[in-house]
Amino acid sequence: MGCLASSLKKTLDVKQSFQIGKLIEQYIHELYIPSQIFQPDWESIWQLAFSSYGVQFERSIGLKHLADFVSRGGLYEYTLPLLETLSAQRTRLILLSNVTGQTEIFQQDLDNRGLTPYFERVIWSSEIGYRKPSMQAFQLALNSIGARASSTLMVGDSEIADIQGAKAVGIDAMLVSDQHVVSRDADYVVTRADVLGEIVRLTHMSPSPVNRQ
Repeated sequence: MGCLASSLKKTLDVKQSFQIGKLIEQYIHELYIPSQIFQPDWESIWQLAFSSYGVQFERSIGLKHLADFVSRGGLYEYTLPLLETLSAQRTRLILLSNVTGQTEIFQQDLDNRGLTPYFERVIWSSEIGYRKPSMQAFQLALNSIGARASSTLMVGDSEIADIQGAKAVGIDAMLVSDQHVVSRDADYVVTRADVLGEIVRLTHMSPSPVNRQ
C-alpha cells in the first residue's frame, strides 16, 4: 500500500492535508492491539482527524483518498510466483485482511491486480465487523471453507494481528520480516527473500489452507 498522508495531500487541496493524513495513519496504527476485536467505522476515523484540524470532512473526499491510497500499492516480486505455485499444488488459500475503509475499494483493487481468483475466500475486516487478532475473525475464516486450525498456516507480517491472533485459535503461524526479530509466538520467522521457498516447502503436496494476511 501507499502512504495515507501522501495520498491525502494529493487528494485534498488544503495546507493541513498531510498532517490530517498522518493523524489518520496514527489512529489506524492504534487499532493494532491485542484487545481490538471490532472494526470501527472508517468515516468516524476520517471525521475525527479532519475535525482535529478544523477541516470539514466529506465522504466523497474520503472515498477518493482511499482509492488513491490503494492504487499506489505494489506487489512483492515473490507474490505472483508464490500464488501460482500454491495454486498448482492445489493448496487452498484464504485472504484475511484488516482494512479501514469501504470494502469495495479494496476488493476492486484486488480484482484489478488479478489476485482474486487465487483465493478460495477473501475476507475483509470491514465486511465482517471483526479485526485480527480477534478470535472471531480467524474462526470465521476457518469456517468459511470448513478448514481445521490444526492443518492451517497463517502467513503475515504483524506480530499482534497475524501471529498472536492465529495462535489464539490453534493455527501455526509464519512471521515475515526483513528485520532481525525474535518472535515469542511465531512457529516460523522468514525474510521476504525466503518466504516463497518456505511456504512451498511447508505446504507441498498438501491441500491444507494457507491463511494470508
